[in-house]
Amino acid sequence: MTDSPPPLERRQPRQDRSAQRVALILDTMASLVDEVGYGNLTPALIARRAGMSGPAIYRYFSDLDSIALALAARNLDRYVDRCREFLEEATEWQDAIIAPVASYADFFRHEPGFRQIRLGDAITHERLEARASNKTLLASTVSELFVEVYEVTPRSELLRHVEVMVEIGECLIAKAFEADPDGDPFFLDECGRLMVDYLAEYLARPVS
Repeated sequence: MTDSPPPLERRQPRQDRSAQRVALILDTMASLVDEVGYGNLTPALIARRAGMSGPAIYRYFSDLDSIALALAARNLDRYVDRCREFLEEATEWQDAIIAPVASYADFFRHEPGFRQIRLGDAITHERLEARASNKTLLASTVSELFVEVYEVTPRSELLRHVEVMVEIGECLIAKAFEADPDGDPFFLDECGRLMVDYLAEYLARPVS
């Protein structure tokens, strides 16, 4: 009789605990950044609030920026999931642009830490030089879905124009929340209109 292989379940709880701890660290940072501001955060403060020892947090992250970038990546994943839903359900691409504006505004209102961290592009330029920014990754996903769902003809400059559209949206939505905690409706409405008009003008050009 041969020995049976060790059960795989033994490793799974350890992996689950690691994932849960990472999620706890990110949730804690998101809450604290709203309370004290990013400039006043330290890994030690996050660890204390999360009920962890200081050294334990360094098992998962090297410094504060790495925690923030992980939180920004999670924000991106959550927002991209929302965008996919809108792009796949809307019958007209214009509607698929307007709906994510409202969703991004909802993230400002309800997602802890989002107003300061958002997609992370302003955290530290040095860190971002080594990889594509999260806004570029968002624009890439939107471009691919536009071609796939709305049968937009692929163009060499489509991604760059969607990047401009994303920048317009991010700046105006942030502006909407500077003075109004619920988001100034004027800036939110203008944001959607300008994004649609900008992309419509580009898509109306003859394909070269």
